[in-house]
Amino acid sequence: MKKKKITTLVASLALVGAVAFGATLAYFTDSDNATNTITMGHVDIDLTEPNYPGGEEGGKIENVVPNQNIVKDPTITLVDGSEDAYVRAKIEYKFDGQDMPEEMVKELEANIDVLSNWVKGEDGYLYFQNKLTSENNSVKLFTHVVIPEKWGNEVANKAIEIKVSAEAIQANSFEPTRNELNEIVAWSYEDGTAITPETYKAQ
Repeated sequence: MKKKKITTLVASLALVGAVAFGATLAYFTDSDNATNTITMGHVDIDLTEPNYPGGEEGGKIENVVPNQNIVKDPTITLVDGSEDAYVRAKIEYKFDGQDMPEEMVKELEANIDVLSNWVKGEDGYLYFQNKLTSENNSVKLFTHVVIPEKWGNEVANKAIEIKVSAEAIQANSFEPTRNELNEIVAWSYEDGTAITPETYKAQ
């Protein structure tokens, strides 16, 4: 079966820095050589942590202890002029520079308060269930992280990294994949192929 091509506007970034996709298409009519120019829109998001005590991306908090509550509030914002968009986010973990062991991930994730209207898909992404618009242009993923109280000397003097990345896709003329509960759980083409966002820097 021939795959039907769908044009999508997407944006992807990790914590800091906005990216966007845009293009201009010129169409010449057959009648009198008039030129019709259609300028495509773009999807543009920012990902910030306005209250994170470590400061900018990569900022470190030192001398953390078990059961400590750390303010960490990844916030996705639709940039002015962007098309309405659906957004999704992914959280990745490192321990001492390596992928965090699965058991540690489970313990840490149990202490991260992912907010309502986010649903985790089988692909590991968290999908926000509403689209961002110029009127409702911002959403938080969570607000804080509590270091598991049972973590002990095995984590002493080790670095823990929590990386949040965010992606956006146009809301108009696009229908996300939904489960039996009508929850958004994936972004796919009509043939079921998963959409992989590409990163384009704004011109």
